[in-house]
Order: sequence, then C-alpha cells, then structure tokens
Amino acid sequence: MEKKRIIRDIIIKIVLFIIVSLWEFFYLELFFKKTVPEFPADIIIRNVVLIMLVNLILLCILHSMKAAFLISCIFMLIIGVANYFVISFRGYGIVFMDFYAVKTAANVAGGYSYNVDSYFITGCIAAIIQAGSIILLLQHKRKKRILEGGSIQLKSYFKKSSITASILGILVSVLFIVWINFDAVFFKGISSITWDHNIGINDYGYLLYFLSNAEKTEIDKPAGYSVKKVDEILSAYEQPEQNSTQKQNPNIIMIMNESFSDLRVLGELDTDEDVLSFYDSLHENTIKGYVQSSVYGGYTANSEFEFLTGCSKVFLPGNPYLQYMDDYLPSIISNIKSQNGYSEAIAVHPYNPSGYNRNRIYPLLYFDKFLAADDFENPILVRNYISDLSDYKKIEELYEQKEEGTSLCVFNVTMQNHNPYNSTSYKFEEDVKVTSFNSDMQTEQYLSLIKMSDDALKQLITYFKNVDEPVAILLFGDHQPHLPDSFYAHIMGKEPLQFTQEDTMKKHEVPFLIWANYDIPEMEIERASINYLSSIFLSAIGLKMSNFNRYLLDLYKKLPAISAIGSYDSSGKLHKDTEKNSEYAELIKEYEMIQYNYLFDEEHRLDRHYNVNAPSI
Repeated sequence: MEKKRIIRDIIIKIVLFIIVSLWEFFYLELFFKKTVPEFPADIIIRNVVLIMLVNLILLCILHSMKAAFLISCIFMLIIGVANYFVISFRGYGIVFMDFYAVKTAANVAGGYSYNVDSYFITGCIAAIIQAGSIILLLQHKRKKRILEGGSIQLKSYFKKSSITASILGILVSVLFIVWINFDAVFFKGISSITWDHNIGINDYGYLLYFLSNAEKTEIDKPAGYSVKKVDEILSAYEQPEQNSTQKQNPNIIMIMNESFSDLRVLGELDTDEDVLSFYDSLHENTIKGYVQSSVYGGYTANSEFEFLTGCSKVFLPGNPYLQYMDDYLPSIISNIKSQNGYSEAIAVHPYNPSGYNRNRIYPLLYFDKFLAADDFENPILVRNYISDLSDYKKIEELYEQKEEGTSLCVFNVTMQNHNPYNSTSYKFEEDVKVTSFNSDMQTEQYLSLIKMSDDALKQLITYFKNVDEPVAILLFGDHQPHLPDSFYAHIMGKEPLQFTQEDTMKKHEVPFLIWANYDIPEMEIERASINYLSSIFLSAIGLKMSNFNRYLLDLYKKLPAISAIGSYDSSGKLHKDTEKNSEYAELIKEYEMIQYNYLFDEEHRLDRHYNVNAPSI
C-alpha cells in the first residue's frame, strides 16, 4: 500500500511539474501577445522543456517544489514584463546581445511612456494565479500530504533520497544542456529567420528563440580562411601612390542622423507638409540615394560600425562596439588623418558618452576628441533630446575654431529623432499630418521630427555653401524608426509579421547624400549599403583610399547591397546569407575572410591593406 502511495505521489508531482511549466509558458507568451494554440506542438514542447529545465534545477537546489515554483514564477513574470516594455518602443523583445548593452538601454529607458493592454494584464493575473495556487496547495499539512507523501514514513523516504535525487536531477540537467549545445536537433530550423527578431520570437516562442541566438555571439574562423588568401585578394587592388591634385583637402563632415529615413520607400505617403523638401531639392554637386541598414528601430552603433570600418553585420551576430573591439582598428578616420591637412578627428554625439562604449571605442578608431551632451551650452531641446539644429551649430563652431591651414574632420551621430514618438508635452511649430490614410500620432510625430531634420540640414548646407574653403558633407540615416503595426498595414497592406524578406528589406532602407561646395559628379544611387558608404564617400571627394576601400568599391559593383537582412546582386536579385554554391556565395566567402583578418586576426592582420598610411598611435 505504501509503495503504491509513493508511486502515486511521484506521478502527481511529475504531472504538477509539467502543468506548472506549461502554465508559465502560457503567461510568458502573453507578454508577446501570443497564445499557446498559435504555436505548433513541437514548438510548445521545446519551450516547455526549457522551462522544465529551469524548474528542475531550482528544485534540485532548493529541495522544495513550493520555493522552486514561486521563484520560477517571479522569474518568468520579470522576463515577460521586461520584454513587453522593450517591444513597445523597439518592436522586438530582448535578445542575448542586449546584455552587452544594458547601460545604454538604461540611459534611454527613462524617455519612454509605458502603456499596458489586455495581454499585459492577463499575463500578470496568470502569474498571480500560479503563485497563489502554489501557496494554497502547500501551506497546509493536509495538502502537503498530496505533494510530500502523506505520512511520516513517506516524508522520511523523500528526505533520505533527496540528496541522490538532486544529484541525479543536476546530472540530467547538465547532460541536457550539453546535448542542446552540441546537437542540432533541439534548435533545428529555429534561427532560419535572421533578419527580424520579432518574427523569430513570435514564430518560435521567446525562450527557444533567445537561446538559439545566444550561441551566435561567438565568431568562428571562416572555412578556408588563410592570411595568404586574404593577401592575394587585397593585393590585386594595390595601386601606386598618387599625389592629390587638390590644393587643400576638403573639410569633412560625416553625419549619421538618428532614425533619419524616407518612409516613401514603403509605399504611397502623402502629407500636408513636405517632409524632405530641402533634401529632395539638392542636385548640384550632390550624390544621393538609398542604402540598406542591417538594423531597424535601434542598435545605432551597428550602423556606425559598418560605416566607420567597412565591415558588414552579416558576419557579426552581436554588437561590435560592445563585444568585438578591444584594440586599435584601422578605419575611415585613420585613413583621413593620414592625409594632408587633417590634424585631428572629432566625434560628436549629443547624448551620454558611455552609450555603446563610445567613450572607449572612439579612441580605438583614432578619434582625437569626443564631444557629448555636456559639451553643449544651452542647446535647443526637441522633446528631451538635443536638436539637430543645435548639433549642427556645434559643427559650425568647430569649423570656426579650427587651426588655420588645417582641414576639419568631424563624425557626428545625432539624437533628435530618437524614439519614442508619443510625447504629448512637446509642441511642433509645423505638425506634419498624413493625408493619404488615417495615421496614428506616433507616425505624425516622427514625420514632424524629420521635417525639423530637413530644416536643420538646410541651415547647415547654407552655412557651408558660403565659406571659402572646400567642404564635403555626408549624411545618412542609421535605421528606420519603429512605428506601430497599423502604419505598415496602411502603407504596405500588411503588418510586419506578414512581411516577406523583400518587404523587410524595404523596412531597412535609409537615404543618404554627399554634398560639396565645389564640383563633384552628380549621381543618383538606387541601391547600396552602409558598409560601402565610407568608400563611396572617399572616392567621391577625391581622397586617397586603401586597398580595402578599393576592394569594397569593386564588390559594390557586383553586390550593391549587403546587410544582415539580405543582399542584392547587380541584377537586383535578393540573396540570403545562407546561400551556398553560387557566385554570390563565393563573393560573400571572400568578404568574410577579409573581415575576419581585419577584425579578429590581430596577430596576422594585414594593416598595409587597410591603411593609406599606417598612423602612429
């Protein structure tokens, strides 16, 4: 009889263990606005197994189902709530690489207004129900008999075997963790969609997708990589050094404008005010067009990294500023500084200097000075951010203060257009309204901000049009803004979860322009990507280039756009980075080997290919 009771109570515990784990999966996904029936059975099983693993480890450590389930409940609730609010302003949940950017996220989190909906409330209620049920089931001795054995003898039995059971439980957990790390079965197909975290989270469940991407932060040596191979590729672009014919190298102003985009690339968008009227009017001595960004709605520093280095995020799952950079690295900045006239390079970002480790990374890219928010006196604020107008006034001030006979080199990352776009306290002088469909407040506020950016650009170019020295200005957006799903339903006829890869590529398209106050060839570029932009810029303004720059310009002719979302070849065909055995795959393979040598193989890095002249530190 006693043996049957033991077996019965063990079965009850196992059933309760499974039910609690399934319940936790249910309310965790509510914070992502998903319900269990929306997932295939195998996805449900894999997510629940991961939660069971957490509960098993807690149980083995605590020797108490009550304590294990309560801690697990709190843990899942915290994960759900945190993701809910991150999604509200960024468009997708927390992924593994976010743990490298906690400080940056904290810097901007205070600027958001947070609202809750029925999913959030239901998720919280479901967690409270779990906690309350566990407490009620386990607080009375009579109910403890169901879960702990029902008698002194059974309780004694469990007590004697608890150490053995814990050791076995931990062993099973360790073996399972090892298995899922070295076997492709558990995560098979989970990371096949890499161009949009939101799609992955919604298709595969949060925990499964999160863990499947965690392993992608490590960079392996590319297949077939050798220093000799990289040297052969880049040596083909070596050219005899030529003296510049320019009397003075131009003053260089490079601006990456926060969330600067042209939403007309998505579909028909009419407004009562022209949003980009000045940008559209520029033609003389102007090169402009569109580039693919590897990010959407955030991760500004990834676009920044692609521009400054010529590397591509297609080979880097994490955030380079936070994960991969720990020593000096050749860049467009080191190349510009090696040429006549540039005594120093200045970085400007009117926000916290520690964001994305910029105060540590900029010196490694050969910047001499970094001006952040505290360096602006009485700036004009738009919402809670320093305006583009004040930002550009700082650039003009730097030009006026520079040493006579030298050329200015500035890289500026703006802040005005940073989300969220739901401020009710700030009043725009010209509040842009969408007229082609019934729009939401966030979209119209964003468009109003872009109009202010366009006005600030007009002021900046008007100023430098009237100076005597040559000046070249590059401006590009880092990514498109995260806007409500309803906006995409209006302009594209579908919501983001229904997007094809082609649709998603449109959502990663941002404008750029190169303007000079002296003669440069006028050009419209239909398609490029941010990793090429620094090389295109150097070529356009007639500065010397490295072998790597020339290699990138040649690759650009064959693959005009390369990003973490996808790549276009010269015929306009869209490719995925997983493609094998094609001319595209071979070009990508060579690029990956060069980037590995440049970024990771420090001992054997071929500096002569990445620098015009190797700068002294």
